[in-house]
Amino acid sequence: MNTSRPPLWILPCGILSGLVSGLLGVGGGLVVSPMLLLSGLPLRKATGTALAVIPLVALVAVLADLVTLPGNLRVWLGLAVAVGGPLGVRLGRSVEERLPAKTLGLFFQGLLVLTAIRSLGLWGELPAEALQGIAQENVWFQYGLAALLGVAAGLCSVLFGVGGGVVVVPGLIFLVGGVDFRAATAASLLAMIPTTLFSLRVALVSGRVEKVYIPHLLVGAIPAAALAVWLRNIWMKPQMLSVLFGAFLLFVAAKMFLKRASTSG
Repeated sequence: MNTSRPPLWILPCGILSGLVSGLLGVGGGLVVSPMLLLSGLPLRKATGTALAVIPLVALVAVLADLVTLPGNLRVWLGLAVAVGGPLGVRLGRSVEERLPAKTLGLFFQGLLVLTAIRSLGLWGELPAEALQGIAQENVWFQYGLAALLGVAAGLCSVLFGVGGGVVVVPGLIFLVGGVDFRAATAASLLAMIPTTLFSLRVALVSGRVEKVYIPHLLVGAIPAAALAVWLRNIWMKPQMLSVLFGAFLLFVAAKMFLKRASTSG
């Protein structure tokens, strides 16, 4: 394959990944990786190249948060998540071959669906404001739970190939408590920067990054992420954001199911 001329749809792919990242606080890898696979890149190079886009896009989104809604970014909460991420990655690698992947995958898909149902307001009310959670009254308990969410996010990235935002954002909202959707997405994006930089270094050393794609992805993803953060903080209501996130979780669960079905078939 000729990698000197990326397909024309790479730019819109970058735009879509930036919008998803800025709006929902998740990495754009779930958008970029499948498209790169369709362009003919091997799986490892597709995931490595997608990984190269995330840190800068997340940084731009965090800066946009500081500009549009300065009090939204809870720095220490995001850093607590980031501390747990590498531990979760190491733990995931150690248990990857010891636990039944099929059972774990089904459990995780079920958890995604339940969280989606909660986010869509089909079980309980739509989270229009910060919920009580279990740690709202104790800031150190919040940080501890946030670090555990980081561990869980790292585990899921290794075991299921799913970005940590699908764990961190709902975990901060429904489990930690005292964190509304906007603050949860901002903390998730902040945690993404050091975590993905660590993973990107490994991908670069192992030659898994197809560098010719990166400028074409970034030129769309960066402005799209900034626009998405502005829409999230200024224009969109929390209920709308929660519904979008619930729909995204269903998409991730369906993608995992189809991938497992194609592999087993």
